[in-house]
Amino acid sequence: MSRKQPDFAPGRPMLFIDGKDRHYLVTAPEPGGVARLRDEELPAEMLLALHDGELFTTPRQRRYLVFSPTLEQVVMNMPRQAQVIYPKDLGIILMWGDVAPGQRVIEVGCGHGALTMTLLRALGPEGRLVSFDLRADHLNRTRKNIARYLGEEFLERWTPVEGDPSGPEGFGEHRCTRLFSDVPEPWTLVEPAAAALERGGVWLAYMPSVTQMSRHIEALNASPAFGLAQGFETLQRFWHVRPPAVRPDHYMKAHTGFIVTCRRRWRPEE
Repeated sequence: MSRKQPDFAPGRPMLFIDGKDRHYLVTAPEPGGVARLRDEELPAEMLLALHDGELFTTPRQRRYLVFSPTLEQVVMNMPRQAQVIYPKDLGIILMWGDVAPGQRVIEVGCGHGALTMTLLRALGPEGRLVSFDLRADHLNRTRKNIARYLGEEFLERWTPVEGDPSGPEGFGEHRCTRLFSDVPEPWTLVEPAAAALERGGVWLAYMPSVTQMSRHIEALNASPAFGLAQGFETLQRFWHVRPPAVRPDHYMKAHTGFIVTCRRRWRPEE
């Protein structure tokens, strides 16, 4: 492969992985600038000449593998103040939420944008995502993360709304075929969700505690607008494969949250 075609551009993310499998997410600097990697300042000319998958040695003789980060690596390494939805759940959410290119989707509670970015990538250029959040700082952080880790063009498909859809205004004029929520009391959204979600549509709610899951499923079962409510969690266990030793890793990503799915029913009065 020719070394005349570098793989990184200013403003794009770069992932550095050291010999102890520690990950460092860095934004490629503009020409003439520098990026900080641990306690080293690396000039843009050095970083922008690197290639995806290259073994890079810094001036202090530290060695890193350099890659364009996957979305999973972005989610797990990006700066954040709030807990994100783990990749093991994000993948399940796309399948159980039945996300496909071109859909119109509403999200409630964007945090720092882990689910937002996952949905935008899956929806494709023709899809549209509307994100509701009570906090302007969460929406602003999500906007910055979308631009930094996906690209400015993804912002054209995204509409942020500061507000509480559980209130009397609900989701306003917004309608969707899929609805996703990551809020503490999803049962307060039952009526607004029934008004916004097209019949046959899927609502997937994410929540941390079993009492939340139980109350939400009870509220869905009591509503004539929803059916097929079910709740579950996902567990992930990696394996250590270093022959002759083959064993489960000591650390396991066990409970992170509950997922509740349901379908929007058709009612005769509609």
